[in-house]
Amino acid sequence: MRTLTNFILSAVLFSAPPLWCQSTADTSWSKLEFLLGKWTGIAGEKDTPQGAGQGGFSFEPELNRKIIVRRNHAGYNSGAQHDDLMVIYLDAPNDSPRAIYFDTEGHVIRYNLSFPATNKAVFESDGTQPGPRFRLFYSLDGPSLNGKFEVAPPGAEYKPYLSWIAKKD
Repeated sequence: MRTLTNFILSAVLFSAPPLWCQSTADTSWSKLEFLLGKWTGIAGEKDTPQGAGQGGFSFEPELNRKIIVRRNHAGYNSGAQHDDLMVIYLDAPNDSPRAIYFDTEGHVIRYNLSFPATNKAVFESDGTQPGPRFRLFYSLDGPSLNGKFEVAPPGAEYKPYLSWIAKKD
C-alpha cells in the first residue's frame, strides 16, 4: 500500500510544473494579435540573392497560448528553397517578449521585440553577440502585412536585405 501511495504522490508532484516555471503574465499576446494566422506573399523583392521568390508563413499560438510559433517557407526562381521556424516567448523574470529563430541554412538568431505603434512589431537581434546584427519588421497596412528584413555587419548600419507584402489566407 505504501508503494502505491508513493507512486501516486510522485505522479502528482512530477506531472505539474513547479510554481517557479509558471508565468503569471498576461499571455494574450495582444500586441502580436495582428500577426496571427496564415499569410501568403503577394509581392517581394525581385533581386534577392536567390532571385524572385514566393512563399507563405504562419503565426500560430501554441502550448496553451504560452508561445507563438512562426513557420515560413519560400521558393525562389533560382531553385533555392528556404524554411525557417521562430518561437516567440515571454522571458522571465519580467516577461519581456523575445524570439529565437532557426533556418535550413543553420542560422540561429535571438531577437528582442519592441512595438513602436499599434499593429507594428520589430524583432532586433542582440547587438552584444559577435557577428552581424539582424532586424525584422512587420506592419499591418489594411489587409496587407508588410515585412522587411535588414542586416548590419559588425560596426556598420543596417541595410535592407528582403522586403515583402503578404495577405491573410
